[in-house]
Amino acid sequence: MYPDIEIMKTFHKGSDLVDRLFYVECFQKKEMMGEVYIAFAKLPTAGEKFLYTYNLLKKYKKLPTECKMTNHKNNKKARKIRADANIKFQNSKFHSALFEYNKSVMTAKIDTEDYALALANRSAALYHLEEYDACIQDIHRALTHNYPIELSYKLYEREVKCLKYMGKISEAKLKFKEFSSSLSLAFISKEKKKDIEMQIERFLKETNKKETNNEQDKLNVIKLFGGPNKNIPALSKFVKMKYSESMGRCLVVSSDINPGDVLAIEKPYVGVLRRESYGFNCQNCFKRCLNGIPCLKCTLAIYCDETCRIKSYKSGHKYECLLFSTFNYWPGMDHMEHLSLNIFLKSVCELGLDKYVASVCALNADTTDPMMRGFNNIGKYLSDQFCSVYTLEGNETKRSVSDLFSRHCHAAVMVSIMILAGLQIPNHQLGTVGESLVHIICAVSSNAHGITQPSDCETHLDDRFIPVASLLMPVLSLLNHHCDPNVVRHNYNGTIVLTAIQPIFKDSQLFDNYGLLYATHPKESRLQILKNQYCFSCECSSCEDNWPLYDVLADQPPSDCKILTDVSLDLLQKSSIRLYQIIDKIKSNECDGLQYIQFLYSHLKLLHYNIRRPWGEYCDCQETIKEILYSTANKFIIEDY
Repeated sequence: MYPDIEIMKTFHKGSDLVDRLFYVECFQKKEMMGEVYIAFAKLPTAGEKFLYTYNLLKKYKKLPTECKMTNHKNNKKARKIRADANIKFQNSKFHSALFEYNKSVMTAKIDTEDYALALANRSAALYHLEEYDACIQDIHRALTHNYPIELSYKLYEREVKCLKYMGKISEAKLKFKEFSSSLSLAFISKEKKKDIEMQIERFLKETNKKETNNEQDKLNVIKLFGGPNKNIPALSKFVKMKYSESMGRCLVVSSDINPGDVLAIEKPYVGVLRRESYGFNCQNCFKRCLNGIPCLKCTLAIYCDETCRIKSYKSGHKYECLLFSTFNYWPGMDHMEHLSLNIFLKSVCELGLDKYVASVCALNADTTDPMMRGFNNIGKYLSDQFCSVYTLEGNETKRSVSDLFSRHCHAAVMVSIMILAGLQIPNHQLGTVGESLVHIICAVSSNAHGITQPSDCETHLDDRFIPVASLLMPVLSLLNHHCDPNVVRHNYNGTIVLTAIQPIFKDSQLFDNYGLLYATHPKESRLQILKNQYCFSCECSSCEDNWPLYDVLADQPPSDCKILTDVSLDLLQKSSIRLYQIIDKIKSNECDGLQYIQFLYSHLKLLHYNIRRPWGEYCDCQETIKEILYSTANKFIIEDY
């Protein structure tokens, strides 16, 4: 996962100041900016503030007046993309070719020959990447979407080879009959047909030279420690919610916790993909999908299956298709605004506008116990319900007038674009809709999480991990910040797992990190950024004691280590030697380190109880654990509760 504090920098186009000036320059030129801010600040309700901003921008022509879909399917473009991909394929750059073939699949008109050819070419790239299941799926799709019948023998030949390499010999022999039948339709000479058929016959008789991929059988199962919490099912039953006046809602453990214990498993309420991941990750569930299926209308989205495609369309993509081009190029409308928009669209599509407005009004008027905000009427706090999302903290009362006015401008643009895209918003509901969007924008700013996945060396030469998406997760958003966190988040195909990265004592609070670790960021910059972005002053122990950066810790000699107990020095030294042996093996690519993960957890525990922190070796052990969990995510499955 990439640091949350970096989300805005990572996703913005670098023109934040220019975008903000777009909304205020006309007032500045007329020397009425102060007047606008005063009038805005004096309005008593959030709804009135929105209507004031909306009407003001409308008067000064700062709102869009048309919404055109510019990302239509286009076979000519699809052919050009496919031709470029073919060059990469011929140069054995199969990952890069796959990415381009995905774009061609997304761009081509469905049920045309160009679409079928893109699928077929993608299957060839998948074959060379030894992704045989995905390859066969694309072969079947191509054959049912107007693939030229005279070329179909090539696809059947490829499927025979896939089945053979997968160890499915009997199926390969059955598929050979279809191959032979299709070969008779090819526009090639009889001699050529005979040669091809004999080659495949010989291939089927050969012993497999490639190992059958039984990776699915080796997957490790991720389970919530102790099972799920009955009222907050995304949490372990040993994690509970508490409330304090100083920190608001927080998560506390009711049992001693060891490093490696899984304390939360959460799927996001909604998310937005990074551009780098458009062709490789499902728009709906964010899973890595090498052979996804495209949106039927636009060229922006790909899905892992038909279920996700239908779910995405119903939960807002039916509007997103039409409005994205206008939204994307309008000043100030960037990644975080896109996430805010998708939260609104999903909620309205699932509830209906009238019920959505009623829910907003009820939640705004709710004066019950602050800790219980977001729980539904049967006492559960669920990640997939609007009430859990809308009650997240947006820090509106802590924001400056200029900051709030800017966010109201963004909400006004979103409302305008959605109306142009066909969403019917009656005038009497406009204030409530706008007010709710402003709160969502503020909540996203304070609560969005980012996820990454390992990159392939071809398409991202300089990055080991690439950003996938920004997500809104109501449960994990309850975690408070610490510059020395005791938990870490990892992405498992769009589901986020929270794992203990330190021993945690009973009744202690769980602390996440908002992207500003004491070991990587100086104290002054941490405090300033946290104050500006999240509206609080950090008072964690590593800030209070001004712990040094990792560069300083790494230079400390072993003699500086302060041992707090009578633990055996020999035990510490032997365990330390083994740690750095494992690190060397991982660095030299001898292994991914997963087989050593339990030792690393035990070594971390040994250090935690016996040496004074901060200490460089402790950092090295933590970071090695995190690195292993990042890079081996494809070796895990999550237990379904």
